[in-house]
Amino acid sequence: MHGMTDEKDGHPHSGIDYLSELPQARPHIHETRKFPDGFLWGSATSSHQVEGNNSNNDWWDWEKAPGHILDGTLSGRACEQYERYEEDFDIAKSLHQNAHRLSIEWSRIEPEEGKWDMDEVVHYRRVLEALKARGMSVMLTAWHFTLPKWFAAKGGWESGDAIRAFERYVSFLAAEYGDIVDHWITMNEPMVYLVQSYGAGVWPPGVRSPIRNIHVFSKLCLSHKAAYRAIHRVLDGRTGADGKPVPVMVGISQNVITFEPYRKQSVVDGVFVWFADKMFNRQFFIWTWGAHDFIGINYYFHYRIKYVPRKITQLFYEVHTENREVSDLGWEINTAGIFDAIISMSRYRLPIIITEHGVANGDDGKRPRIIVAALKEVYHAILSGVDIRGYFHWSLIDNFEWEKGYSGRFGLVAIDYLTMKRTPRRSAYVYADICKANGIPHSLLRFMGHGVRW
Repeated sequence: MHGMTDEKDGHPHSGIDYLSELPQARPHIHETRKFPDGFLWGSATSSHQVEGNNSNNDWWDWEKAPGHILDGTLSGRACEQYERYEEDFDIAKSLHQNAHRLSIEWSRIEPEEGKWDMDEVVHYRRVLEALKARGMSVMLTAWHFTLPKWFAAKGGWESGDAIRAFERYVSFLAAEYGDIVDHWITMNEPMVYLVQSYGAGVWPPGVRSPIRNIHVFSKLCLSHKAAYRAIHRVLDGRTGADGKPVPVMVGISQNVITFEPYRKQSVVDGVFVWFADKMFNRQFFIWTWGAHDFIGINYYFHYRIKYVPRKITQLFYEVHTENREVSDLGWEINTAGIFDAIISMSRYRLPIIITEHGVANGDDGKRPRIIVAALKEVYHAILSGVDIRGYFHWSLIDNFEWEKGYSGRFGLVAIDYLTMKRTPRRSAYVYADICKANGIPHSLLRFMGHGVRW
């Protein structure tokens, strides 16, 4: 009762050990924060961004038009990975990575409609076998934004036979490489493609049309479903060397954006957050339900939504106004958001793989901290019960960043574009320690400001 005193010394509540009733703090953890056995630790690239001289796709001509690339650069020879792939894979292996995600350049494999270039088919087989020879798991992306010129000339994803053409292409890949690919990504970030190509119009074909955007969205959904069925049709029933069935794992890489209301108390802000999350993050899965064996999450963006009457087009609050931490490309850095992205997408009750996560940071001052902080959130998500099976950092090497040109440095490995020399950054070795330990060693928490001896 209020005001009750102890008869012995007159002090309120005297003689009662209230501290013993409080929950005790957990002991400080000094052990490595371990990830599940068999966890995939890798990095990612895409063909047009690193190979060089992909002159037969729609991006090659698009880049040459004035104003299309912000820093005025062209993909050109890119990183010369078409010739130097073994050197790059050796670096990845030396950094203790056990997996790699890469893409096939559709315009090389099928330079003309219905005609396969077998020299290129053999080349890509050698690339994939080079990964296997180094004991690395292979995640292969069939389409990572670029389109063969013949396909684009017919209208691209708007053409009447787009679904059939994509299904034919993916079926061919499955037949040729099914024995050495462990995870299939039919398409990378379809919603980003829609926004950039048919919303903002800053990627080819440079369209700004809501109606055509919706049309292409439906085509992408149907194309993914057709590709999913094609891969399973070709590969289901195969067995490994031990005679056991080999699981066929097919999905997409979805750029999952985390949204939050700028004003937590605002119901209207909350409604727009729900709508933005549904339309950008979940709508593709709603339309393609049943055609995913796992969920691939690419995480880069966090937005605060603030509704202001008569300024409906300015929903996304400008982070620079508050001087928040951003990458070299001006994207807000919010590593805690990767936990929210994972929990949100866990609603589909499928295995999750982080197929991309990284930061543009040329001097590498932020990347070590961001890697550790983000993976700590992934670790917490695993402990919460989510089935997470891998993490692929974007990117293994610096690369051509689409309309941004070469101004964004995402690589664990720096590229000197004059000499093509590869130099691992400090962050590459931080990530290597995590890969080797299959977890986050306690000593690496120093990058998050934790009081750990160097």
